[in-house]
Parts: sequence; structure tokens; C-alpha cells
Amino acid sequence: MQGFWNRLKAQWYRKGLDYSTLPKVALSFILPRTESAKTFLDVGSGCGTLSIPLAKAGKKVTALDPSKAMIEILEEDIRKQGLEKSIKPLLAGWGEAELKPHDVIICANVPALLKEPEPFIKEAQKLAKKTIFLIENADPNADKFYYRELYPLLFNKPFGERADFITTYNALHRMGIFANVEIIDYDFDQPFENMEEAVEFWKEYIGIVTEEFDKALEDFLSKKLVKKKGKLFAKFHKKSAITWWRVEKK
Repeated sequence: MQGFWNRLKAQWYRKGLDYSTLPKVALSFILPRTESAKTFLDVGSGCGTLSIPLAKAGKKVTALDPSKAMIEILEEDIRKQGLEKSIKPLLAGWGEAELKPHDVIICANVPALLKEPEPFIKEAQKLAKKTIFLIENADPNADKFYYRELYPLLFNKPFGERADFITTYNALHRMGIFANVEIIDYDFDQPFENMEEAVEFWKEYIGIVTEEFDKALEDFLSKKLVKKKGKLFAKFHKKSAITWWRVEKK
């Protein structure tokens, strides 16, 4: 995932995080179930979506991510918020760094890592002392950045299904791990300074390098984006599954 999160995308994600309810919703579920836990390993931490609020809740966090851009933004926020003693950023992908056991492992919204979940689960089981939490999309027909409307409009083809938590849950079941599942809803509103930035955002994410779709994108977004306090917002409502289980050491 190193190549996906360039500096531009990472900065957009960080801006959107200020308007996301995911940290509050997810931690309201996770923290009551981890009161005795002191150390957390946040796999695919990004720029600290969960690492920073976990640290503020008094936990010691190792934030693991392969994206240099994401880790740099996380390090900036750690300094600004005085969390140097609570969060250890680690620039590496899963399996690329030597990790010590942690009380809790969290992996939130890292679909590439869970595409074939068994290898990750086996290694996570070795490193987690108490509990593992996985947060994934809960709806194969869920939209992403209005793609269900944009793909037919721009490319004359459907967007298709998205990966969701069922693949992971079935893998756990085959492995004899009978996990719990909690479905959560949260908002993630992406802010833009102007329409030009919004068009640039969609072009970057879709992978458009020419200007042939600029007008169609602008016309479409002018009907979708909401203006508030001098900014434009793309408002997204998401549904995710928190799949979690207590680790039984043999």
C-alpha cells in the first residue's frame, strides 16, 4: 500500500479525519472491552485515525504503516499534541518489522492485508496477548466516493462489488476462531477548499491524468457537494463491521 498513499492522498485523508466520527464510534466499542489492556498495536495505522485517540485514552500504541507520507503526518500530529511518550510510529508493512507482543491488535480498513486473511490472522494470534479487533467494510454493495454513479457516467461500466468482512469471518470460522461481530455506522465528510481541488481529488483517486473528464466531474460534483463555512464537503456515511475475539493462548 506504499504506492497508494502518496503525500497528496495522505493529506486529503488527514483533512477528512477532522470530520470523521469513526474514532469516536469505534473506540466507544473497543475501550470498554480493553480496560485492562495497556499496549496496542495499530496495524495499518495511517496518520493515526485510532492511534491518537487510543493514546489520549491512556494507552501505549505502536503505529505500524508502510506509507512514508502517512507516518510523516502522524509524526507531525504526535509532536503537536505532545504524544511522543504514548505513540511509537513504525514505518513498515506487516511482516517487515520485528514486533513485540502487545495486549491488543487493531487493524482498521486495510483491505489489501485481509484479502487472504489466514496468514495475517495466524501471525496476529502470536502477537496479541488479549484481544484482536478488525474493522472492515460491512456491505459489498457499498459506494465509494460516488463511484456507483461516476463509473457508468465516465466509463460506461459499473463499479462492481467491494470486499467486506464476510471473507475474514469465514476464514476465522475455518480456523476454529468463533469471533464476535458488531456493525457500526459512521460519517466521513471530505472537505475541499474549492471545486478545482475536488475535481483533482476524484481524478487522483480514479487515476485520470487527462482533462477529458473535468467538465463531467465538475457538473456531477456541483450537484453532490455541500457548501458549509466557506468549504465544499463530500458527505459520506459508512457501515463497517468490528470483528473481534479474545486470544486463547495454548
